[in-house]
Amino acid sequence: MMFNVDFDNTTQVEADVDAISENTIKSERIIFKHLPSYLFEEKLKEHSSTNEYITYFNRVNDLKSEYSWLTDIFNKLSRNISLMQNSYVQGDDFNKKRCYDLNYWLYNEVYKNLNASEQNTKHWGDIVRRVQEVWRNIVDKEFYTDEHRCYPDDQLLLHMGYLQEIKDIFDFFEDYNQIKKEIIANTSKACRKYVDYLKQRIPLYYTWKDSCAMDASTCKRYIDNYSKYRPLNVINSLNKYSLMWSYFFNDCYKEVYNLFVEATKQPKRNDSIYKKKIDMLEESNTKSNLPLIPLAEKLRVNELSVAHDHNDYGFREQWPVYKDRAYRILRPMLGTVGVFLILYTLYKFMSLGRILRHRRAKRKKRRIGPAVNYDDIMLLYQTNESLTSSSRDNSSNNSSSSNSRYSLSYASSVI
Repeated sequence: MMFNVDFDNTTQVEADVDAISENTIKSERIIFKHLPSYLFEEKLKEHSSTNEYITYFNRVNDLKSEYSWLTDIFNKLSRNISLMQNSYVQGDDFNKKRCYDLNYWLYNEVYKNLNASEQNTKHWGDIVRRVQEVWRNIVDKEFYTDEHRCYPDDQLLLHMGYLQEIKDIFDFFEDYNQIKKEIIANTSKACRKYVDYLKQRIPLYYTWKDSCAMDASTCKRYIDNYSKYRPLNVINSLNKYSLMWSYFFNDCYKEVYNLFVEATKQPKRNDSIYKKKIDMLEESNTKSNLPLIPLAEKLRVNELSVAHDHNDYGFREQWPVYKDRAYRILRPMLGTVGVFLILYTLYKFMSLGRILRHRRAKRKKRRIGPAVNYDDIMLLYQTNESLTSSSRDNSSNNSSSSNSRYSLSYASSVI
């Protein structure tokens, strides 16, 4: 019986990374237009033809030129920022949840428009981040005195399935008290009304309940006490004896009981599983040689074409891209020039250079004439002069000797 089973203490396995390709709610979401989550969501979607903070959005005029549909998003975001600040209610458990709604709305609107216009969604995150900077700037400068300020959440994972799952579970928490009141007031009627809705939301609760208890998780950051919204709390608020008696004759009650049994078998999901999924997708893109090119490189913003207050912002946004690009280009060039200069220095000024030049000179002389250098020629010339001088001396000596012999001979004959 459903009244004796402790569904919250059943053992659940962690979801496989591949399994999270599908949302927990696989069919079209069942909604009720009187529930608070739906009413607030519709306010965010309402048309807006004006932009109260248009001067702030001048910083992203380059985006608007590239994606014309952003004009409508800018107008609505301007209105929604004010709506968020004015919707704060002291002590309301869902002030932070409504801030998540605005974050989700921005991600979802950009993603939908990229898909609808058949534009590549690889720039989805870049577009959202630049618009979030404008949002943050508006809150800092226009609402700095407010006790509660709704900022863009840069910790959210860039995965639409993940963002949708979080939105679904938060909506369930926000609608919980209204549904609980109706169930207590007329259990049988409420069961028939909400049974299909509960078939979607109760499994969602058991899928994410452990994550909502983890510090630093997205659920924990936005929902302070998720256990207040346990589905079993509703059953515990009912007359158990009356419910037990009706159970045997009411098919809806049996469906709800079976729903709890199946819901506790749902694999658990958390932020870490989606991080692994995103890492796998990025690795797959890298191996496929399909890198996610930053939007700033694609747009190549001309700072002169936008408002004056874009200069500093645009430079800050573009600087990391330019620096990285220059680094990739200049590093190999500087390395090559450096090696050339080192070799040239060795060649020109060191002994190795002189040796190489001497050897090259000898090779050239061998190719154009005898292998006789200047030193050899001078040596031969000096030797020739020595030989000539010696010949002359010998000749003079011989002449003197002959004359001496002639004189002696002549003297002898006279005597």
